[in-house]
Amino acid sequence: MKIQRGRIAFLLVVPMMLIPAVLIAYGAIQQRAMNVCTATPTPEPDFRASVDFSSSPLGWVCHKTPTDKSGHPIGATVDKRIPLIP
Repeated sequence: MKIQRGRIAFLLVVPMMLIPAVLIAYGAIQQRAMNVCTATPTPEPDFRASVDFSSSPLGWVCHKTPTDKSGHPIGATVDKRIPLIP
């Protein structure tokens, strides 16, 4: 059986290009979700924010916790859902 070098090269190169592309896209989408999470239309006290990916329903969950001047939590964490596709 003859080994076809073109197919083997294709099978090696495509994953090497797709993996970084997927990681870059994931990072960009996560950064967008973090920007939406931390955007405040009105002045708010200091807060700590984080985002987690949720598969049910597909999207992001924004966690915001108000903090005092020294960074200690002073209130309850508020969760907000951000859809993956607006």
